[in-house]
Amino acid sequence: MPATVKELFAELPEQFDASAWGGGDAVLAFNISGDQGGQWVARIAGEELNIVEGTADDVDMTMSCSDEDLLAMVNGELNAVSAFMQGKLKIDGNMSLAMKLQSLLGA
Repeated sequence: MPATVKELFAELPEQFDASAWGGGDAVLAFNISGDQGGQWVARIAGEELNIVEGTADDVDMTMSCSDEDLLAMVNGELNAVSAFMQGKLKIDGNMSLAMKLQSLLGA
């Protein structure tokens, strides 16, 4: 379980399970607020996931939340659907990709 947001994004490419993702290329943006916040872009192409810090213009979906809520979701302490319904998690863009985030983040 990652202790920081940077650890989470550093570990994701190593833990990426293309079969759990279910195929399909995508560009995902993460806007994370808080002390550990920042912006990251995840590019899924074929069976590979690459993550870089920063922004991109060609994103299919953007996820926004606080650093605390992101780590709580990843560590199983906060349900992603509940977070979305409570306004703690915001999704812009392709909602079908949002549904696949659980397999990506392990949330």
